[in-house]
Amino acid sequence: MTHVPLSRSMTIITTLLVATVLLNSCGSRHFWKGLRLSEKSRHTEAVANLNRALTKWPNDTMSYRLLGQTQMHLMDFAAAERTYEELGYRTALTVDDQLNYAKCMMQQGKYAEAADVLEWLMIKDDAPEYVQRLWGRCTAQLHVNEDYRNWQISPLRFAGLETASAPRLSENQLYFCSEPYQWGQADRTARMDRNEVWFMDLGTSSRQVVRAKEITSMDLPDHDGVISLSKNGRSIAYSKKKSRGVGWFGDHIDGGYQLLIASRTATGEWGEARPFPYVEQGYVFAHPTWSKDGNSLYFVTDLPSPEAQGGMDIWVSKRNGVFWEEPLNLGPEVNSSGDEVFPAFDSMGRLYFASNGHPTLGGLDIFWTEIDSTVKPEIRQWRDGDAWKTPVRMAFPVNSLADDYAFALESDGEHGFICSNRGGLDEIFRVQHSESAVTYNITVKDYATGAALPRVPIRWIDLKDGSAWDTRTSLDGQLSIGLPPNHGFQVTCELPGYLVQRKFITTDATEPILELELAKIKTLNDKRFADQWMGGTPFEIGGLEWESETKMTRASEINLFALVDFLKLNPEVFLEIRTHEDASAWDLYDQPTNRKSKLRAIEIEAFLLKSGVSSKQLISVGKGIDELRNDCRPGEPCASYNHEDNNRTEFRIYGLLQQNPGEIDLMPFMKTNR
Repeated sequence: MTHVPLSRSMTIITTLLVATVLLNSCGSRHFWKGLRLSEKSRHTEAVANLNRALTKWPNDTMSYRLLGQTQMHLMDFAAAERTYEELGYRTALTVDDQLNYAKCMMQQGKYAEAADVLEWLMIKDDAPEYVQRLWGRCTAQLHVNEDYRNWQISPLRFAGLETASAPRLSENQLYFCSEPYQWGQADRTARMDRNEVWFMDLGTSSRQVVRAKEITSMDLPDHDGVISLSKNGRSIAYSKKKSRGVGWFGDHIDGGYQLLIASRTATGEWGEARPFPYVEQGYVFAHPTWSKDGNSLYFVTDLPSPEAQGGMDIWVSKRNGVFWEEPLNLGPEVNSSGDEVFPAFDSMGRLYFASNGHPTLGGLDIFWTEIDSTVKPEIRQWRDGDAWKTPVRMAFPVNSLADDYAFALESDGEHGFICSNRGGLDEIFRVQHSESAVTYNITVKDYATGAALPRVPIRWIDLKDGSAWDTRTSLDGQLSIGLPPNHGFQVTCELPGYLVQRKFITTDATEPILELELAKIKTLNDKRFADQWMGGTPFEIGGLEWESETKMTRASEINLFALVDFLKLNPEVFLEIRTHEDASAWDLYDQPTNRKSKLRAIEIEAFLLKSGVSSKQLISVGKGIDELRNDCRPGEPCASYNHEDNNRTEFRIYGLLQQNPGEIDLMPFMKTNR
């Protein structure tokens, strides 16, 4: 063994101490300079110095805290949000930190995320008044009026038609769009790639039974997207994409979609179509809908007018003899910063439309509104036109996590049709009003303490038709929800830092009560709890997310530290990391590989090893799509949330030192050949 001379050792130690002092001195200088600049309101310079301090002291919580406050002074709320997020990874956030963190999110319109931060302050009995005010602002922004009518839905499939969408009603006929291929490149909101229109006489079908064989193709002018027939069926409004054309007043129109209107001649044929006069070049004008009296035309457009609210808005133009008046935007009561599309009226004069700008269950949801006759035009805070009531969102199962749109209600108000892609492709669903619903009462508690867990996300997937939606418990851990009768559901409860709970329930249960206990990862140290997992029973960890194909998010790594502690405290435990992927990237004739899942499994294993877990305790397996949880196979149409259900990481633990040779099944430890 080589001995280092004492004098040389002292020199090395002295050099290291001097370097440490200089490094700390440099970081300290930047921090104090940043503090002085912040006090003088020279915030831009202060931010620069605090960032330099964090380069030297990456775990200095004082620098992070001051940096976040300074960034808020600069109104850079996105940067401040990231700063407080990083601070939360390094220490427990104080009440002031949490308030600032929530305010940064609220300034960016992230009210749901802000509520997640504030909820832990609200469950305290002595929540400060200012916290309550912030909470009230969040809940007010997230609130939406909901239609509590109960509905039953069932898919309406037509032989030979791969897709069916945008149902409309005219007199006693249902008509809808279809195409012979799966849409993918066209605009997913406007659905402008529909060219075939079919109709069905509802008079030949019972209210409960609609036979697909009764449909007939309609002879219509060449068009793109949704059409609208007038009440008497003698006029049609539709969109048409044209590279270059001439508008109503002779102006040239390049690109986009223009509105066209045609009427039947005395012989029953369609006459020459005339362009709607207010179409602008290069923009989408689509989804025309006639008013009940046929004297107004509603449509949607992305025209960036001063009146526009953002995205696709609903507009209306009234007919004055043979001319059309200047269109009016329906205003901020109806239109939002997102998209409002597929307007349609029922027999009572309610306007139904789809939106992704108002609070939704997911994607496009169906809302309805009606004219507010109590508001006088002279006091309305808008240019012209009628005042509309606050939109009301239809409840599940009409709306879901998927895109739901084009609600068409029959004159009896009890039956109708919607379109949804909850099965992976656009389909038409038959809607029927139901008098009853099964009320399920759910309670979510912490396994170890028995305390109620606030605002826990719960996902429901209908095992009958694939419909799904997300709910949350209240601040007291309770949830009461109405479900369609005679249905089964997969209920998934996932909270970061806890083991995922998955249950299957039916709505014909004699006692519709569900009690869920969520256990933190550290609860695995409790032998009574861990015994149920020993031997290879798979479990999942909530909040395990990926910011890229093979890189975990920082929050996911923080959650896994509890698993690191468990493995270090239990060196006799062997852990298998089994990662799965979904089949959304593969077509019917592709040869799937397990590349992504294998890389993800290796990434998790590498993180655990880097954190000090012994390599003898770990094995990683990438299973690809070999163990799908549902029927979402390659080439099969499937909703995105069903694909997400397959995209998962399972953990299996084995107490190797407590078992005798030959008692362990080696197959779970075998790496795949792919």
